[in-house]
Formats: sequence, structure tokens, C-alpha cells
Amino acid sequence: MTCMRAYRLFLPLLIVAAPGVGAQEAPPTGSVEGRVFAGDTTRRLSGAAVFVTGTRQGAITDSAGGFRIEGVPNGRREVEARQHGKAPSRVIVTVRKGEIVTVNFVLMPAVVTLARVEVIGSAADALARLPGAASIITPRTLSAQQPLSANEALRTVLGVHVQEEEGAGLRANIGIRGLDPDRSRTVLVLEDGVPVALAPYGEPEMYYSPPIDRMERVEVIKGSGSILFGPQTVGGVVNYVTADAPAAPSGMLQAQAGTGDSRLLKAGYGGTWGAVRGSVGAFQRRANDLNGLRFRVTDATGKVGFRTGMGNLGVKLSVYDEESNATYVGLTDSIFRASPYVHPAPADRLDLRRVAVTASHEVGIGSTTLLRTSLYGYETTRNWSRRDYAYSRSGNNYEFGSTAGSRNRSFDVVGLEPRLHSSWSVGGVRSDVDAGVRLHYERARDKHINGPANSPPTEVRDDEVRTGRALAAFVQNRFFVTPALHFTPGLRFERFEFDRNILRMRVARSDGVTTTRLPEDVDIRSRDAVSEVIPGLGAAWTPSASASVFAGVHRGFAPPRTKDALVYGNHTLTADEHVPDPVSLDLDAERSWNYELGTRLSPSRFLSIEATAFFLDFSNQIVTASLSSGATVQGSFANQGATHHRGLEAGITFDAGKFLNQSYSLSATVGYTFVDARFSKSRRLLGASGDTVDIEGNRLPYAPRHRSSGAVTFEHPGGAIVRVDGTYVSEQFADNFETLAGSANGRVGLIPAYRIFDASARFPVPGISRLSLTASVKNVLGATYIASRRPEGIKPGLPRLANVGVIWGR
Repeated sequence: MTCMRAYRLFLPLLIVAAPGVGAQEAPPTGSVEGRVFAGDTTRRLSGAAVFVTGTRQGAITDSAGGFRIEGVPNGRREVEARQHGKAPSRVIVTVRKGEIVTVNFVLMPAVVTLARVEVIGSAADALARLPGAASIITPRTLSAQQPLSANEALRTVLGVHVQEEEGAGLRANIGIRGLDPDRSRTVLVLEDGVPVALAPYGEPEMYYSPPIDRMERVEVIKGSGSILFGPQTVGGVVNYVTADAPAAPSGMLQAQAGTGDSRLLKAGYGGTWGAVRGSVGAFQRRANDLNGLRFRVTDATGKVGFRTGMGNLGVKLSVYDEESNATYVGLTDSIFRASPYVHPAPADRLDLRRVAVTASHEVGIGSTTLLRTSLYGYETTRNWSRRDYAYSRSGNNYEFGSTAGSRNRSFDVVGLEPRLHSSWSVGGVRSDVDAGVRLHYERARDKHINGPANSPPTEVRDDEVRTGRALAAFVQNRFFVTPALHFTPGLRFERFEFDRNILRMRVARSDGVTTTRLPEDVDIRSRDAVSEVIPGLGAAWTPSASASVFAGVHRGFAPPRTKDALVYGNHTLTADEHVPDPVSLDLDAERSWNYELGTRLSPSRFLSIEATAFFLDFSNQIVTASLSSGATVQGSFANQGATHHRGLEAGITFDAGKFLNQSYSLSATVGYTFVDARFSKSRRLLGASGDTVDIEGNRLPYAPRHRSSGAVTFEHPGGAIVRVDGTYVSEQFADNFETLAGSANGRVGLIPAYRIFDASARFPVPGISRLSLTASVKNVLGATYIASRRPEGIKPGLPRLANVGVIWGR
């Protein structure tokens, strides 16, 4: 990206967001002083850290527990005191020029921390501290929205495009800023800071999606703050944060029923007992006829934490089990027009099971350093039986055969990650540093087994093992240059070594007259490695507690999939010829430079505004041609080469209740995203007619130029909540050639724009404590639309669904 392009892209936003920056004088300041006490003994605490959040001002308490912070900018400021083993305490103070504000802190013993890592955090200034664009889907939003899946919740986030697949949200297809949403491959998805993809390095597909039913909130980072997490740093980070155990013992129950014989049953209990804190929860969500879709999802999670003399220990165990008749087969054009909600392959079957364990240890080193070590491991089994079929001559229909193929895969992942956070200063400049390393191992066993459609498969057609070993190291330091200005450089190193061992495959052999391609037992293998240094730099200027401007640039990186980088060639062998090993294609990692510039404004307590301009410059974007992306041959790939993604995200929230000084809240939120994602250099591909076509300047598939979302939420102090959501997605293409006409089989053609509206409500039952009635309607207007044309035809969007329920204890 040239300087002139960056100038033209970002200058308008700078003019709007930061008028008169160069003319700013040093802001007036005051001082904050006081003492810190231990709440359990009332003794004075020495060595406690006290600082003004969002600035470089801070102090360490002396032997008498006293502190004094000078040069604090005028206005309302949050001051925080913390010490390891104690719960942090925060106080809002008003600082005036030349005056001294006195405030005392009482730090109570810390509640045991359970196993989770946050990528943004929950402090009042968490977003303001980030040197890049980020969003938080809060517990309040999730409670009001009552989403069926994370897909529905993520539609409210600026810059995020979610592609539906089967309607129930069982599979996540998330794209950020024009990146391909197929199986969320370009997005790093975490749960409590731990990767959840099948194999995060070698096969980052999201066949398993963390259920929104057990999440407290969702964090999304799109800017340079993602340098602390990996391996993917291309599209951003989505972190699902599970609910922590309550401080006092309590439980909850929930029941829900609705369209398609759908049901939800959920229960949970947790609390704190001395030095032990824990919780357990389970739910089952199912539907027997959601327009032909049958599924049953059962999930159970337990957490326990202990406070010891050597720090806090936490363990989390989760078990997920899914059975469904989900299918890759989509509708043809004629079938969609006649009956858009018919299930084309009701006999297909997907069994998905996942067991995950995370253990964490957290210990303080002095008063300003925290070391957290996470050990994680999980096993995922994905067995998918899909009946064989062929299209009719016209392509308007299909005929199912008497055979089926089972794609059975299992994945084992284990990793260790110590992560250090510390505050330090040199030359009067305060800094916060985050650093760590990660050791990671993953193994995949992939089988394709054929057999009769109505019987267990017996013929192993393909069998292979893929392994990967990764080492990552990262460091990021936030320098507080002035009270309002900080710079955050970061660096990440990734090294990934991978192997592919093919044990059985179809081998082409010729006797000179005929050629056969039959399965054979083999033992062929190959290996390769990729390394990358990933730099990033962010800056944030916060002239007041209600305004901030941020800018960032970082390197985007995603390692190639193992089965794309190590391939078996198109060989035809003689009868006795040895099968050669796979070869490495020396496939480069996916690389980009990502730029952004934005602002967050809260000019009043009832109004907030955010806007971000961005530019993604890909030198080597790889779009994998897997079955889920609509390819006809698995194992091939498409190196899309150079692409440019430029756009703008903007959102505004206005609360009429606060504006009118009422006890209720009546808030309206509107968000808009513009993305122009195109092939930026000459590239010729073979078109459907057999001719080669230069696609330079064409828009990328599944990258709508316009997305908007809005919500109106009414919250009564008595507990009643009513919310209406709306989403608009503009037209998008389903292939690289910008094909407008829909094909007969439904796989190619324009995806028209669509609008959907949802409504939800929750009302407390009078006279019964903690009991509420809930109701929701998804796609209120019953819009019929094409959500996708892949993997293998038209996938309709979610039909109108209604649910009613009851919830106690939350």
C-alpha cells in the first residue's frame, strides 16, 4: 500500500475524528492521593499498584500504604488499585486543576479465578485501551437478543459477515472485512482464550462452534491487538467467554419450545466456598423438523478453581455431542423456487463429539507482574455420512444412488502457553508489557469409507494421518508517552512443522490398454515447515475519557493447510511401480498488511459513536477449494494472489431514556459496514466455457459491499426487556467471475440482497422472585432468501421461527 493510498483513505476520518490535534496545549491536571488497606485485616498494604486507567499515571504504595499520583488530567477518571491475591478495586473521581483528590481503597481477598483468558477484558476502559477496532457482545445484549446461535449475535458486530448454512447455526461461517467466511478459516476462534478449531494450524475449519447458550459474552478484535493471539492474524479474533461461577451459591433453570418441535432444556449451579470456586452447567437443544432438519446438541461444562499459597489453580472440562442430518447438498434453482425449505438429503448424518480440558495456573510476581500458564487439550471426532448423488442432465434435479460415503475424521490437540503481564517504567515513561510462548501439537486421522446407503460403511477408500508441531513467541509493549497518548508495538513469531502420511488411497495404474483407479494400502509421506515474523504497531490518543483516536498496522499471517501444501501428484503407474511420496508445493503462507484508523466517541452518557477506516493488502490470499467451499474435488486449492480490501465501519447508539433522565432505557443502535474487496492484480482462471478469464478488478465471492444492522431495545427497571433487530446484506457473488445468472444446479449466480427482522421479549413474573417468561420470533416477516450457494447448491436462509420459554435464576 503506497503512502498516497493510505493518505487518501485515512485523511477524511482524521479530519473528522481529530480536529485541531496539532494546536492542542497541555491539558490542566490535578493530583490523586490516599491509602490502600487490606479488607480482611484492615492493615495498610505496601507494594500495591494504584493507577489511573487509560493513562500512564500510577504509583506503588509505601510502607504505610500511602500513594500520590500527580499530573492527572482534569475530568472524571477511573482510579484502580490492585495487588496479587486481592480483588482489584476501582473508584471514579473528578479531578480539577491544581486540586488534590483523596481516595482510599480497601482490597478484599481475591475470588478464585477460573480457567479463562480474555482478549479484551471487562474493565470500564477495556475498549479504550486497545490500539485497534474491537467489539464486545455483552451479557446484557445476549440476554435481550435471545440468539439461537452465535451467528445471530455476531451479525450485530461491525465488519463481520456471517454466512448461514443449515439455519440452526450449528456451523460457524464468519468473515471479517471481506474475507471468505467459509468455515471461518481466516478468523482465529477461541473459547476462554484457547483455540477451538479442529486443528488450529493445519486444518482451522470450524465444524464445531462454541454454543452461545453457555456464553457470558463474545469479544471480537479486528485490529493490531490480535498480535497476541495466533496462529491466524489475518481476519481478527473471536473469543467466546464462558460465564464465571457466582460469588454466592446459586442455580438456574430454563425451558423453551418452539417451531419445528424445537426444545431447549438448561440447568446450572455454582458458587464459592472458602478457597474453592466452581460451577457446573448442562443443556440440550434439539429440533425434530426444522424444515426437514433434525438435530440434537447436548453440552455439559464444569469449572473449579482453588486458591493456594502458590497461586490460583483452575480446571475446566467440557463435553459436546451433536447428532444431525446436516448435509452439503443444496437446492437446485427450480427446487428453491418451488419449495425453498425442503431438505434435499434427509438421510445424511453428522455425528460430532468434542471433549476439552483446560488447566490454568496464575501467580503474582511482586505487585506489578502476573504470570498465567494454560495447559489445554481437546479431542474432536467428526463422522459425516453423505449419500452419493448425481444431477440430472438439465441440472434441475438430482438422483440419489444406493451408496454413501462417510468422511470420518478425528483430531487431537494439546498445547502449553505461559503468558506474562507486567507494568514497568523507565525514564518516567510507564509501560505495560504482555509476552509469552506457546508449544502446540496436533494430529488428524482422516478416513473416507464407502458402503451401502442404509448400512454401516465397510470399504476404506482413503486413510491418512496429518501431524503438526508449532512454536510461537510473542511480545507487545504499551508505552504511555503522555497521559493521553500511547504506542503499542508488538512482535510475534510462528514456526509450524507439518507431516502428511498417506496409508491408503486410490492409485491410477495402467497396463497400456486400460487404466484403473482403485484403493491400495500404501505408506507414503512428506513434510514441510513454515516460519514467519509478524510485526504490529498500534497507537491510541485519548484526550478525554469520552474520546479516543486509534491507528494500527500489522502483518496478517495464516499457515497453509497441511493437505494443501503436501499433495500426491497426478501419477499413472504401471502394475508393479512403487507409489511415490507426496511432494511439497512450497506453498507460501497467507500474508497481508492490515491498516486501520478509527475513533470512539462518547460525547454524553446517552450517545456513543465509533468509526473505523481499514485497508487490507494481500500479496498472497489463498482460497481453499474444499468441499465446504463448493469445490468439486477436495484437496485442490486456489491461490487467489493479490487482493485489496478497503472499507469503512461506523456505528451510533442513542439512549432516549438517559436523554430524558428516565429510569428506563430505550436505546437505538445502528451500524453500517462498507467493504470493497477485489482482485488487485492480473490473474487468469479457467472459466465455465473453457476460456481463460482475467479476473483483475473483480469482486471477491461472498463479500457483500454493504451491511447494516440495527436494534431498538426497551429495558424497564422492573426487569422487562423488549428488543427488535434488523439486518440488511447487499448482493454478493458466488464465484470469482462475477456471474449474474443462476446456474440450474444452484451453485453459481448472484446472491440477491436480503433483509431480516427479529423480535424478542422477556417479562418477570409478578410475585415470584427470579422467574421470567421469554418469547422470540426470528425472521418476523418470513423473508425467503438465498443465504449461500455452497457447498453444493442453494442454502435458504432461516425461515420464520417462534419460541416461548421460562427461565428461573438469572
